[in-house]
Amino acid sequence: MKFGKTLDNLMVPEWRYQYMNYNELKQMIRNAVEKAPSGSRPSNDVAIGYYRNFEELFFNSCRVELTKVNYFFAHKQAEAHRKLATLNYQLDRRRAQQDPRGSTASRGSASSWSRQPEGKRKFPPIKKLRLAMSEFYLSLIMLQNYQTLNMTAFRKICKKYDKNLKSEAGFAWYEKYVLKSTLAITLQLDRMISTTENMYTDYLANGDRSEAMAKLRVPPLGHPTPPVHVFSAGLFLGLFLVSAILCFISYFAVDTSPEFRYTFVSLFRGPISGVTFGFCLAINIKVYETVGVNQVLIFEVERRNAIGAMRALEISSFFGYMCTLSILLYLLHKEFFIEDPIYIPLVQVAFVVVLFLNPFRILFYSGRIWLLTVMGRILLSPFFFVNFADFWVADQWTSLVVTIVDHYYLVRFYVRYFLDRSDAFEFEPDYAVAVIRCLPAWFRFAQSLRRFRDSGSKSTDYLINALKYFLFIAEVVFSTIQMETIAHYTDLFESPWTWAYITICIVSSIYTVFWDLLMDFGLFRVWNGENKFLRDNLVYPRWFYYFVIVENTLLRCVWILEFALVHQELIAPYNGKSLICFSEIARRFFWNFLRLENEHLYNCGQFRATRDIFITRLDPQEERFLESVMDNTEDLGREKLNKKYF
Repeated sequence: MKFGKTLDNLMVPEWRYQYMNYNELKQMIRNAVEKAPSGSRPSNDVAIGYYRNFEELFFNSCRVELTKVNYFFAHKQAEAHRKLATLNYQLDRRRAQQDPRGSTASRGSASSWSRQPEGKRKFPPIKKLRLAMSEFYLSLIMLQNYQTLNMTAFRKICKKYDKNLKSEAGFAWYEKYVLKSTLAITLQLDRMISTTENMYTDYLANGDRSEAMAKLRVPPLGHPTPPVHVFSAGLFLGLFLVSAILCFISYFAVDTSPEFRYTFVSLFRGPISGVTFGFCLAINIKVYETVGVNQVLIFEVERRNAIGAMRALEISSFFGYMCTLSILLYLLHKEFFIEDPIYIPLVQVAFVVVLFLNPFRILFYSGRIWLLTVMGRILLSPFFFVNFADFWVADQWTSLVVTIVDHYYLVRFYVRYFLDRSDAFEFEPDYAVAVIRCLPAWFRFAQSLRRFRDSGSKSTDYLINALKYFLFIAEVVFSTIQMETIAHYTDLFESPWTWAYITICIVSSIYTVFWDLLMDFGLFRVWNGENKFLRDNLVYPRWFYYFVIVENTLLRCVWILEFALVHQELIAPYNGKSLICFSEIARRFFWNFLRLENEHLYNCGQFRATRDIFITRLDPQEERFLESVMDNTEDLGREKLNKKYF
């Protein structure tokens, strides 16, 4: 693989613009060779002047790149120096509390400077310290990778210069400037990595180095997905595609009554839409990995256990295959000698729930625990600080309202069926459906109010966002009243509640379209030039943004099409809900691309590549002590550095 491609694959996405611009310098060399005076001898004044001018231009560009890389590397290294000293101080304080005579803190470092009574001090829990150390170690490995890649890039570009221009100036410049730069000094970074490993071993792993290194292990950058997951994803995807084609053929080939088809759609639309959404998420993750959007950091997931695109495809394909098998058994139950196919959807849903909730450390245990934790925080939205993952998952729920309602219908159906009620096969909405439809919007409404409360600036953007979800709740209220009172009118449009519902839907659609484009996507920041109506920094091709603007606007208004088709009796009401369901899943699929890209660009602007784990705030006296320790360690010998902080 070409080094330029390797560099693109291995660079930290949030630091992309801080790397040496290898491809641009490589293109400069290529252009210089192509435009060089042909047929000229080395003694020719024109050729000598041309190569001398290019040499000056090229190495000036290299010097600019080296200055940029040096400055960023020194900044991140100083930041790491500070974090390591803080972590060491916190660990010393904790050991001083647990073993006053055995800690170095008790002999004149941390505890002697902490005059606040220990009983009143709040010490960070051991779990949070482990997480902070693990994330800090990851940041050091990323910085080491940044150092190695840039050193290699400078060496290769200088070698390429010498090879193409038949010169030795590249090697001389590399030795004179690069090898003597801050970037080439590995001692301090290597010491910080070694010290972090020793601190974790001594303080958090009870002296067991193998356990410490297992916890600190960082997956290799660019490391491919394990073959077993690739094989499983391919196997289940193939089985799913074949069985999906058979389901499609069987649905139209089997001679069934309209009542049977209505029951089939009512029982299976929820699982089918859930599987469709799962495949959409797998494609989202694959595109994120391709273009360099760091979704692992955005969701603040443990990088060592993150689910990549191939594993997401494996999960979606497996459940998709289970769903299509259930559909085939239901449609062809006579061929399989099944007398009552009604139980098939119940078995399928129960199987999925058991797999998701099983307490054993198998089948993506860390991912399931993460999702359950986020769901718990959403259900208790007003009482927890809102993270990005919390409101992102809640936003996904607002697009899965029909899917959630379908699963409620499924549960209600089996309750009525087992009670042998005559209305078991009626899938009409009740008041519980109205409440369920409101819940996702309520969660986002409560989260917006909580974010307004927690924000230091008290930005009104959170209140404006809360109004968007309030309008959705109003839609549900008006539609429910309209359905309950329509029997009192001879025509649909005679009811004032119909007009109230249409009005609130129009207002809500316009409001949400503007919010999506301006706030969630961050578009319409540039009004002229190449990126007209977009923004300065783009991750995807320019045409994709214009497509999403049109697509998002149209699908936000798809309710108009559904309303008209159902009113003209061109489609059945349950088919109208299917149109709304899959249109909203498609809209959310494209929304996910631009929403995470917008968050990724914010992280790039902050050069944030790892999670920020807040431990405890230091008081001013502790801050001064920490600064004095850091200043003093600069002049200490190597042995003392290793003994103290580095």
